[in-house]
Amino acid sequence: MADQYRPTMLSSCALAATAAEARFRVQYPNSKARVSRVFALDQHAAEAMYAITEAPWNGAHFLTVTTRGDVVPDETGIDDLPLSTPDGSPALLSEELQGANVVILLSSQHSNAGAAEVIAREAYHRNIMTVGLTLGQGASDERVNAVVNTLRPFTSVLVVASDNDYVPAMLSALRA
Repeated sequence: MADQYRPTMLSSCALAATAAEARFRVQYPNSKARVSRVFALDQHAAEAMYAITEAPWNGAHFLTVTTRGDVVPDETGIDDLPLSTPDGSPALLSEELQGANVVILLSSQHSNAGAAEVIAREAYHRNIMTVGLTLGQGASDERVNAVVNTLRPFTSVLVVASDNDYVPAMLSALRA
């Protein structure tokens, strides 16, 4: 038994890449598609999102927070948050979160922290991973930092995109 012990070493990765080990790999894609919900928290984020909604996504839903004022999280219920789809029809957060695997919050401003909190709170209660994507194109470092600080408490993954071309790449990486 002692002679069968093989510690993990740097060469272990090379062994895993051999043809002999390849026969143990699963040879088909994931059988269960990811169910993604992408929320634009402000107008600039909505414009960046609408630019990519026609791409062939894996069932991702794209939604915009349409509130004109600040959202007070403690006073805003799950279906009180005003949301709309790209065609302008209203949507309910409770229905959008049903069966979702990942929630992505797009933001270029720090003004909608209340809406981010409501969405993240409801995602948390449903064990849905929440990702924050800060759009920093053309923004000052101070503004980007403010957006990052706004999203940080509500997300398990937080990324700063230097330009809007990064948004579809990030969504693809998340299998949206």
